[in-house]
Amino acid sequence: MVRLLITGSPPGVGKTTVATEFSRIFNTVLIDVNEVIRPLLKWDPRLLTNYVTDEKRARELIMRRLSDLGSYIIDTVAINLIDKALIDWCIVLRLNPTELMRRLITRNWPRCKVIENVLAEVVGSSLSMAIDLFGKDKVIEVDTTGKSVQEIVKYVIDHVLKGDPINGVVDWLDMLDTGFLVGLDKELDECST
Repeated sequence: MVRLLITGSPPGVGKTTVATEFSRIFNTVLIDVNEVIRPLLKWDPRLLTNYVTDEKRARELIMRRLSDLGSYIIDTVAINLIDKALIDWCIVLRLNPTELMRRLITRNWPRCKVIENVLAEVVGSSLSMAIDLFGKDKVIEVDTTGKSVQEIVKYVIDHVLKGDPINGVVDWLDMLDTGFLVGLDKELDECST
């Protein structure tokens, strides 16, 4: 039995690709939380994102979808909707913010959404939330920068088999150029006005 939650704050870090590979390797169902809670999603054109209209009902839909399954891989950023008892491990994918920025720009994302998501990665919002929700003992943080899907999967499986959580290994603030960070801050100010 395997019950993995694959997450990472911004789109572009590889969540779906990695989750799909785990689903294939373990021959188990891949759960896209957005599909499960689709009736409860509403588009916010100002923020350019979906939001959940009823979190309690969303949790119920997710619980119902998972209740009859022994094994599954969950792909979502909405980890606050997943009950801790439903997973064995939360895998948090991280990506160098400069690479993330390049990917999101290549996908023609609006500049302000790019900045917002890159800053979320810089500060590690997905890791922080995962630790708050599931505890350090259930979280495996992975720097995906420059790694193949197979390398990422091997890294995670090695830690899962050893029962070895790992987090706090990525600190983009120590690695990034100060000019890059100042530029992001200025652009965020411009987006806010």
